[in-house]
Amino acid sequence: MSLFLGAQRRSLGPTFAEHPIPPFLGADVYGHNTHIGPDKALTVSTVWRCVSLLSNAVSLLPLNAYRLNPAGVPSKQSNVPLLTNPSGDMTQSEWLHMLMVSLLLRGNAYGRITQRDSYLRPLQIDLLSPDNLVLDVDKDTGKVRYLLGPQRLDITADIWHVRGMTMPGAKTGLSPIAYAAASIGINIGSRKFGADFFAGGGIPKATLTTDQVVNPDQARTLKDRLLAATRNREPLVLGQGVTYQAISVAPEESQFLLTQQSTVSEIAGFFGPTLPSMVGGNDGSTMTYVNREQRAVDFLTFDVGWWLKRIQDAIFMLLPHPVYAEFETGALLRTDSETQAKVDNMQLAGKVRTPSEIRQRDGLPPMTSAQQVEADMVPLTVTPLGGVKALPALKAPPGPAAPVPVADQQTEGVPSG
Repeated sequence: MSLFLGAQRRSLGPTFAEHPIPPFLGADVYGHNTHIGPDKALTVSTVWRCVSLLSNAVSLLPLNAYRLNPAGVPSKQSNVPLLTNPSGDMTQSEWLHMLMVSLLLRGNAYGRITQRDSYLRPLQIDLLSPDNLVLDVDKDTGKVRYLLGPQRLDITADIWHVRGMTMPGAKTGLSPIAYAAASIGINIGSRKFGADFFAGGGIPKATLTTDQVVNPDQARTLKDRLLAATRNREPLVLGQGVTYQAISVAPEESQFLLTQQSTVSEIAGFFGPTLPSMVGGNDGSTMTYVNREQRAVDFLTFDVGWWLKRIQDAIFMLLPHPVYAEFETGALLRTDSETQAKVDNMQLAGKVRTPSEIRQRDGLPPMTSAQQVEADMVPLTVTPLGGVKALPALKAPPGPAAPVPVADQQTEGVPSG
């Protein structure tokens, strides 16, 4: 028997000293479910939520171009076609979303430069499916050729490549799906097991027992009577001491429900440290209303920020110096109206911003002369937040000292009395 088990281990997968303990009854513990492609991975709700969350967040941020003047002061540029119209058939938001989906599922994003200006600078980049590209690396020189389609068309001169997490010396980024394949496979396997279990696949939903001898014909009759009665929702009468007992989910069989919950946190962790708590998992922390703003800061800092930096650096290589691209991250850190008013007030008091800049941010034109006169009529007792402010106490101007009574005057050096 032991020889058979040893042969079975070698035929099914790696050799274990003992049989591995499955996370739930019927789970595949030999890695047969680890061949997970991006399309199949998206059927796992955790993967879908993580990819959607990160892609949506990046695509919502405006990507602008800035030029540094000789004094080092940046000014926004509105005539950079690569950012305003990056591809002929999609907007900037769609283009950024597609770029992030490719990075998150494959670890790489590839684009083909389809239009250039008179200086051969890129004007438009069409994103490509990684499935249509083959990377040919020369073992001697380390140079990479990018071959497109079944004809293996060399498009190296027109390729734009953005990498995710990258190992030293590697030419391509690491795919989060490939490294999370084991967890994703367990999640898919647990859902399949659950579907089969509740659908009755291979597992009876109930048992009929009796202390009498039942031949095959009688067993068939009892079964048919049970099916007919339950199908029409009629009262069930079995007789002959037959007892009906439904099969419920046993603890060892319901473990797949806990397995799904644990894989949510594990899978989300491959995409970012703060994502488990944002997609229904558990990262061991508690989130309250008080720290929601800090949650947004952490999401930008630890999950989104480095993706923004990768994209900015990749686009910087395509723009003429001293023009550079930068995301407006303020959209992710929007606060409530009261907090924003306090921030505006502090920036005005610190002379960091002017009222015209704040109005421009809010989509308002500069104040007219009549509006300025009306604003100056607001009483000084009203703070910028609408509260009542106490005026400072008035102090009398300094005057001459009051005269000292004669009886209290003393002459220096003359004894009194």
